[in-house]
Amino acid sequence: MLALVLVLGCEARFVDPHPPELSLLSREQTLAVVDAPMVYGLIFDLHLPDASECSRIKSKLTAAFRAVMLPPGRQGLEMPAQDLSPSCVQLSSRQLSVSTYEQQLLLAESRFGTGRVKPVLIYFNNVELPPPPNLQYSFYSLRQRSTGVPLLWALSTPDSTQGLTFEQKASWTYSGDSVLTTPLEQVARTQLPLVQLEQPPADGFPLFSSQELTWVREFKGCTRLSTLSGANFTYGTQAVRVDKTRPPRIQVTASGSQQGPTPRNGKLQPLVVRFELEVCRANCDRLYDVPPDGELVVWNTTSRCLLKSAP
Repeated sequence: MLALVLVLGCEARFVDPHPPELSLLSREQTLAVVDAPMVYGLIFDLHLPDASECSRIKSKLTAAFRAVMLPPGRQGLEMPAQDLSPSCVQLSSRQLSVSTYEQQLLLAESRFGTGRVKPVLIYFNNVELPPPPNLQYSFYSLRQRSTGVPLLWALSTPDSTQGLTFEQKASWTYSGDSVLTTPLEQVARTQLPLVQLEQPPADGFPLFSSQELTWVREFKGCTRLSTLSGANFTYGTQAVRVDKTRPPRIQVTASGSQQGPTPRNGKLQPLVVRFELEVCRANCDRLYDVPPDGELVVWNTTSRCLLKSAP
């Protein structure tokens, strides 16, 4: 016994004869840029003394923007128009119905999904007068919404949009102008349909292939990213045991600036998330020799990645 003690005492250090079998796996998950559903609505606020001209110009505007907003094959819907000046007679008490817009938005979201709809509202006004207070407040209310804030475009006179903010504006010339709608049509062809990052699966993406699931026993997430989380496990440097009946899935979340639909001529790029996993195929509860000082730790109770190249 004394001899055994002396022999052990002379050993430089203990080395587990069956250490954990570890390796690093690199992962890449991409959210592609896809077309968002094209949802739009027209807001008529015209003043025309001739009833037939009133009807004609509304039909002309409706047809022109229907063709450019929803050409054949494009997914989307046209919201029912709001006519603030029926019969093309403007009243000082006129205002936009925000509650009607909310109902139309909910209908679009129920069809296409929450987070996939950003309506484009196009306002038409041919009168050289500032907007009345009620109308100004209506547009202000749209801007102050916590969700579902639309993009606002205007085909109008300069005075009629005083104090109002629009993403795009074109000047109203005269109702018989054959190219009256051309400037906004060109904008529509450049910026629409809106684009956004694809919606990830609600239950996340598979973390391992079917072949990998045959040998991975436990794993750790070595790369810390705010866009990355476990869908059915807690992602991090603590060891997670693989349940083959409920394989781990990873969730990728876009940042706030990337989530909503945006004009297609912007700078939205696919979201590419790269990360590393430290995986164990055997002896996960044994001691592992951590260089450079030779620290011995039990791999699956140590909350960090241990391989040299792990970040």
